[in-house]
Order: sequence, then C-alpha cells, then structure tokens
Amino acid sequence: MNKGRYVNFARKTKNKGRSVAQSSKTGKNSEYFDRNAEECQTSRGQTVRSRLKFSVKEEEAEIKSLLQLYQNNVNPEEVTSFKSFPLSKKTLTGLTEAGYTKPTIIQRNCILPGLRGEDILAAAKTGSGKTLAFLIPIIERLYTLKWTRLDGLGALIITPTRELALQIFETMAQIGGHHDITTGLIIGGQNLKHERNLLHNLNVMISTPGRLLQHMDQNPLFDATNLKVLVLDEADRCLDLGFKSAMDAIMENLPPIRQTLLFSATQTKSVCDLARVNLKDPRCIAPHEHEAIATPVKLQQSYVTVELHEKLTVLWSFLRTHPKQKIIVFFATCKQVKYFYQVLKKLRPASLLLPLYGGMNQEKRNKIYAEFCEKNSNVCLLATDVASRGLDFPRVNWVVQMDCPEDVTQYIHRAGRTARLNASGENLLVLLPHEVPVMLESLAIEKIPIKQIKIDDRQLFSPLVKIQSLLAQSPELKECGKRAFTAYVKSVALMKNRGIFQLEKLKLDEYARSLGLNVTPRVRFLNRSMMKIKPAAPANPVYSKNSNIHIDCGDSVEEQSDDEEFLKIKRMNHDSTHVDDSVDQQNRAVSLSVEPVSTTKKRISKAKMVKKSFVVSKHTLFNADGMPMSDGEPESMAERYDIEKARLLLQNQDVADKERYKSLKKAKRNAQKEKERKRTADQDAEEDLDEAFSSDDNVNLDWLPDPDKIYGKTHIPLDEPTPGGCPEEAKSNVLHPTKKKRMLLQKAKDLTLNEAEELAMKLLV
Repeated sequence: MNKGRYVNFARKTKNKGRSVAQSSKTGKNSEYFDRNAEECQTSRGQTVRSRLKFSVKEEEAEIKSLLQLYQNNVNPEEVTSFKSFPLSKKTLTGLTEAGYTKPTIIQRNCILPGLRGEDILAAAKTGSGKTLAFLIPIIERLYTLKWTRLDGLGALIITPTRELALQIFETMAQIGGHHDITTGLIIGGQNLKHERNLLHNLNVMISTPGRLLQHMDQNPLFDATNLKVLVLDEADRCLDLGFKSAMDAIMENLPPIRQTLLFSATQTKSVCDLARVNLKDPRCIAPHEHEAIATPVKLQQSYVTVELHEKLTVLWSFLRTHPKQKIIVFFATCKQVKYFYQVLKKLRPASLLLPLYGGMNQEKRNKIYAEFCEKNSNVCLLATDVASRGLDFPRVNWVVQMDCPEDVTQYIHRAGRTARLNASGENLLVLLPHEVPVMLESLAIEKIPIKQIKIDDRQLFSPLVKIQSLLAQSPELKECGKRAFTAYVKSVALMKNRGIFQLEKLKLDEYARSLGLNVTPRVRFLNRSMMKIKPAAPANPVYSKNSNIHIDCGDSVEEQSDDEEFLKIKRMNHDSTHVDDSVDQQNRAVSLSVEPVSTTKKRISKAKMVKKSFVVSKHTLFNADGMPMSDGEPESMAERYDIEKARLLLQNQDVADKERYKSLKKAKRNAQKEKERKRTADQDAEEDLDEAFSSDDNVNLDWLPDPDKIYGKTHIPLDEPTPGGCPEEAKSNVLHPTKKKRMLLQKAKDLTLNEAEELAMKLLV
C-alpha cells in the first residue's frame, strides 16, 4: 500500500505547537511528510502518531459496509459524536488524535449528504467548523473509491486567500494522516518550477484561484479529468468580481460531472453564480438562517463615534488600556497598515505589534500568521481584509474595525475572527458621524445587534507630538504617511455605498495633521478626475451642498463655502439613465463634476506658465534702411531651407568622414607595423652581435697576430703548468675573451697600414 504523504509547497509552519509539514532550508524546494507504519517525528523529534495497519480484505469489507450505511437516514439532532456517522476507522482515529470529538451544527447537517455525493450550498456563522464539514466527505469519498496516487487529482479545494489555504492544509494533515492520499498546497509566492514536477502526484489539491489557473495554462502535467469533488471555501468571495475571470477560466477546465460543495458564512444566492459552478439540485443547508442573531451568541458588539482626525488617538489609547489582550485591528488599505505599524512600533506600546497585508512576502506572511496563532495574549495584529475570511485565530479577545467595512458581509467576516466555537469575544466598530445612521440601519436589517459606547476623555492619550518628531527625523516614514493618506481617500472615493462613504464630508486637513503631516498631500487621483470632466451640472445629482470639503487642486488645499457646489459624485451607467445598485462594481466609476465658480480662478502651474509664454523665434530680413523687407507671415522652414539638398549634403559628408576615418586608421596601422618592424630588426642585430662576440667556437682567430710577439712571454695558457707553482695567480692574470678582443683592437692602432687593412677585412667578414 502507498504511504500517506502531504506535499507542502509553502515553508514550514506550525499551528498550536504541532508541526504539520516540512520544507527545505531554502524554502524553494519541498519535501514529503511521510506517515508510514513507524512513528513519524516532527522537527523537534516529538512523536506524532503511528499509521494504522489494515489488510486489503479488511479495507474492502469496511468500504462495502460504509457504502451500505450511506443510504440510511440519520437525524442531525440525534448525532452526538463523529462515531454516529458512517466513517472509516482511519478517519475516526485522525479526528480523535486531533481533538475533534463532538460535531457542530453545520457538520451534523453536511457530512452525511457529502458522503452520498450530493451538491451542497451551505451557510453558517463564522467559527462554526465549516472546514471539517467538507474535509471529512472528501477523505471518505476517496477512501471508498480506493483512490491512489496513480489515479491523479480526485478533490480540488479553492480558497480566496493564502492563509486560509494553509489553514485547511494543516487541518487535512491532522485528520487524514492515516489515509493513503497525497495532499498538496499550491499558493502564490512559492517555487512554480518545483510545483510543476510534483503536481501530477497529488490526490487532493488546496489552492488559490490565481496560482491554480497559472498551472492550468502553463503546466502540461495538470490533469483534472478524474476530478470527483470540487470545494469552494468562502464561495461568495471566490465568485465575486475580484476572481470572476479566473474562476470562469477554471470552471472551463474542470469536468462537468462532479460533486460541488460551496461553503461560506455569507453565502451567495445569485442564480448566475450558482450556474457558473454547475450545481445540480444542491442541498441548501443554513442552520442559523432562522435564528434571531446572525453572529455568534457570545460575541459582544459595540460601536463608537469619533471624528476622522481622532482615530489614531483612539487606537493608541485602546492599545495602552488593553495591554494583556489579543487584538486584531482592521484597516481599509495596505498602506495604512504599513504606516500605522511603523509608527506604533516606534512608539513602543505595551503589546507586541504584527502587520499582515496582501503586499507582503509570502514567507513573512506565513511567519507572522504562525506567530500570532501561537501567542495567547499581549499581541496586536494590524491587518487588512486579507485576514478577515475563514482564518481561525485562537483565543482572540478583541476585533477593532478602525475603518468602516464595505458592507455588512464584510463586517460579519471581520467580527468573526473572535468568539469562535462557542468562545467569547468582543468587537468594536469605529464610525464617523455621517456613517452611523446608514450603517446601523444595515446591521439591523441583517439581524446584527450592536450597542453604542462612550469614550472617557480622561483615558485618551494623543501621540501626535511624538509622531511629528518621528516624521521630522525620518523622510521615509513621512512619505509612507503621505501614501497612507492618499490610499484612504481613494478607498473612500471608490466605495459603492454612497450613503456611508461620503467623500465631501471628510476633513482631510485635520486628518493629515493627525497623521503627523504638516501639509496635506496632493490627491492626484481626484485632480485628474476633475480635469477630465467639463463643468456641467448632473441631471440627478446624488449629493449637493457639499460643506467644508477639502480637496487639493494645486499646491495647497482650498476650502469651499457651503453654497458652492464644488464636487458632485455620481455613478456612470452607459446603458441606462437610472442608477442600479445591482450593477457590477467593476462597471462603476467615480466621476467628479465641477460647477463653475465665478469667485475662484483656476491656478496655473509655473511650468505651464513658462510653456505658454514661450514664443518661437522668427526669421526677419531688413533692408539697408533698417526696415523689415516683408510684412507678411514669416516663411516656413521648408521655404527657407532645401531639405533634400541638406540631406544629400549630409550623406556626402558622412561618406567623406568615413573615408577619412578609414585612411587615418590605415595610416596608423601602417605606422605601427613599421615601428614594430624596426624594433624587431634592431633586436636581431643586437642578438647577432652578442652571439658573435660571446661564441668562441665559431670565430677563427688564426688571422690575429701572435701575442708573444706583441706582449712577450708574459702570457701563460691556462692548461699549461704555471712556473713557480702558483696557478691561482696565473689565472687571475688571464683576461676574459671579450676584453681580450677589445684589447687587441686597441693595440691594432700600432699595426702597419697593410696589417690594419687585413685586420679590417677580417672583421667585416
């Protein structure tokens, strides 16, 4: 039998002290996490568990029995434990070892229909255990089908965020470790080449839409023809505008005959969305639909009303007064999270600060996610909505929503990070004064109870002076604050719910100063929008009488009076004159119409003024009296210059320059060669002369006069015995051959004319 393996394409992560997957040291290549018959060891050497052993006959008998039990009806209300379901022994053992004993409401209603192969459309409160509701049917279906690695991909789980995919992978490793299936985690930010080589060995794939579509397009080993189960976790988010094109392309590559499971806390009810995933007679399961409260019962929800420029003071004071709590703070944009994290980190609050947003490196995101899960108290996570869906952060005490959520659905997902699985928790929603009426009405419609609380002014601590000092010392931090300001204004301008998000009521000057900025940054997004639209009054204006609007139209921010309608915000609808709230967000745009104002003058930048005053020089001819010869229009450039003649002249000059360059280069090369030749000749002559004077074997000295006649008997050959018995003294008197030759030539001056001529002829030979 094959060994159960878990392929993790992410780095090693830990959840609640348990190591669930192993990866290489570099993080680019991954390893298998084998659960064989022997004891499996974690990275710290601790024993996890041993794999159960069953014979082939025992497994076949168990599978046959389970298939028969699937047809029996089980009342969800009578289910008290997982043993009440027709589950295999391996699955029950994994659930027991992972600490799951009693199923939740959504699990009691979904597991049995999932085992039968029915399509499910499930909606339940946050923290109700939806992950096990689709993982258990996946494991059991592949087990009853006797699925192996050779059968390929059998189940596909798609999630909107990487952290949620990693959490599902960890849960799968806990409860499915005794089965002979291979599970893979495929998310962005990992080694794509390594994933390609292992993709064909996976039985269960957990992925995000973008990376899955990339493998479908680029990986020839990807094969989903045998797919049996498709799961969309947080289905409403997977099917919305952000993933619409990717999900449509993914569905085209999947077989039409399959089991489809859709799970979410706020389930989509759009017929178009359900048709896209090819649901066939789905079983709609919503156990909490008829309850009086749409959020967990033990979740205490409250809101506070503050001005925009007081938000940072409220956040700082909240962290100072709750030092021992585990807190999650949600912001609207990534740049806000980055700026507030850097500022609060330098101010050193009592709790540990951690940032989590979409633009971070995947390795860093995994590390922060694991670190926040391990902490029980004294930690604060600053995050965007990337952490609002599906993530099971244990023991979170507070969820603070510093920026108003886009809609009630987003509010539910944010608040659901606390009070999970019958635990208690608190949620605080920070609202601006003009956001309160519409937001409270929307929450009441969705059966969400919330109460107002007042802030004690004595407990507010303003860090503005310290922040201004930090920004004065760090230009990088100041630029980060400007980007956070601009990002927030853009997020408000692009929100579709204009009853809550009213750009004209934001006091941007005061908000900029609360961030530590002395000058309000320029909002180029609004400037470009205003310049593209001509001054015109809309037929049905959404808003009018904009009071105290602060929009940057130049180098400074100007205030407009109450009676001047400076900005009008409306939706663009090219198909109809009526505004339809059901139109896709992708087709909505923010347009700004500028009313003509007689009291204000449009400012022109210095560069435009210089460009406007620039005059092209004119060619004017004067006569002898100093008067211009022509009063008409100046002649054109074509009339003053013969373009063809100038072009031919340049071509000829170019040819002449090339010939001149070639000749100069050739002359230089010839001079170099001549110089090299002379140097070589001089070296050869010197070598010949040295050889002639240094070699005694090739020189015939018979023509020289007898030295005995010239110098007498004083010369003593070296090979003859020395008279007087002193050979050392005799050798010291012997001259070197070269010196001897020079001496002979010097003595040749005393020779006769005939002897000198004969000596010269000998030397010339």
